[in-house]
Amino acid sequence: MARYEEIFQGKSQTFTIRNATGSDAQGLISYMIQVNQETTFLSVEPGEFERSYPVEKEQIYLDSIAQSQDHQLLIAISATGEIAGNCRCEYPGDRQRLRHTAVLDISVRKDYWRQGLGRRLMEIQEAWAKSQGVEKLCLEVDTANLPAVGLYLRQGFTVEGTLLNQIKMANGSYRHLYVMGKLLQ
Repeated sequence: MARYEEIFQGKSQTFTIRNATGSDAQGLISYMIQVNQETTFLSVEPGEFERSYPVEKEQIYLDSIAQSQDHQLLIAISATGEIAGNCRCEYPGDRQRLRHTAVLDISVRKDYWRQGLGRRLMEIQEAWAKSQGVEKLCLEVDTANLPAVGLYLRQGFTVEGTLLNQIKMANGSYRHLYVMGKLLQ
């Protein structure tokens, strides 16, 4: 698999954007713990990620993605060496009827919001998806996550539907998700 790396100048900070590898496992776990404390918009409750992905399991997962032709996981690293954001894109390479679609997931630490980092990560993944023959990008987003919805709309995604009560929070309340898509052709 081709490796990706670039230096990205955000509005006030510089980042290195590159493929994640197994050696990033502990940093990604720490990153996910931090992001999960900053927002309720992730698909896991606080504590679930680190219980589900011990370092060894995360290393194996990241190394498998690094070798895969149909997955790409990018991380953005700040000048201080912290993971500032990540973006995963994958398509079902072995399923002909769905091979033209890819799923996109993205998160950025609150400290690094409004740097243009989310936009840049999405642009890179879109270019990669196109190079893989993907014709449509898909994602799901909490309807209350207005900054993310705004970013996706600005990047050319459209709301294709709403999944009612798709997320059940620990307190018993429900959240709705937008299903969004972007045709690349």
